Amino acid sequence: MEREHLHRVFWNAHVGKERRREKDLFKRVHTDLVWLEIAPFVAPGLRVLDAGGGYGRYSVALARGGCQVVHLDLSPRMLEEARKVARREGVEQRMTFVLGKVQDLSAFGDQAFDLVISLDAPVSYAYPSEKQALRELCRVTGKTLIVSVVNRLGQFPVALEMEARWRGDFALSRKFLEEGNWDHPPFFQAMEERIPLLSRFLFPPLHAFLPMELVEEVESSGLRVQRVVATGTLSRLVSPRILRRIVRNPKLYEEFLKLSHRYDAHFEVLGVGSRVASGLLVVARREGEHHAGVV
Repeated sequence: MEREHLHRVFWNAHVGKERRREKDLFKRVHTDLVWLEIAPFVAPGLRVLDAGGGYGRYSVALARGGCQVVHLDLSPRMLEEARKVARREGVEQRMTFVLGKVQDLSAFGDQAFDLVISLDAPVSYAYPSEKQALRELCRVTGKTLIVSVVNRLGQFPVALEMEARWRGDFALSRKFLEEGNWDHPPFFQAMEERIPLLSRFLFPPLHAFLPMELVEEVESSGLRVQRVVATGTLSRLVSPRILRRIVRNPKLYEEFLKLSHRYDAHFEVLGVGSRVASGLLVVARREGEHHAGVV
């Protein structure tokens, strides 16, 4: 099946699942950690692009904070849900909804946005045009880019488990580890023929990045990476029972997020990241733009 069709089918089918994921313990921590990365760069009146914004996990809150937000997504159903959420929150007038692809932002001019975010791995799902997607995101960034992608080494065990379940060998996993590509058209075609609509539930084709690969791609487009984070690493390494106890204690959870913010950025753990989301994030600034909150 055509990759873009696979992606659209997958995300159209996952609107409800994405909403339910907010109740997942590890996803909640991951999202809260991503907000720690975004918060220093947000102010009322900013022009923001949320590229691959899904149902509005980040864009609606940014509009609620006074930003003027363009919300772009490949999935019509995701856009429909995001619009409903924006209307319910009373911020629809501060948002523009665009059906489109992260790898084609030709509708927007160079440096058109103060802040560009592309979170929970739209760039990885733009495969095989993931590099073009990064170039486009950098091109439309006026000041700050925050982008997260699938973390190759962190997601390798997930790929291994999936292939063992559906194929009984590790040929795809080997390619994934070596090249970062989870893509084997005959496999997806065979699964679709064997079990109709299974592509809604299979891990769709993607490219997973190594940390330095992501940094080099962003900096080759003229931005300077100021922070690299394997988001969710500490929470992945803590037992679910203890993590649940931490999250239920507001004071302890606040301290845990601060510790994670530091721990997840250590060079030694950059290949880990969360199992349930993108797991590798960079904050980049256009040359000449500085911010006191960046470490």
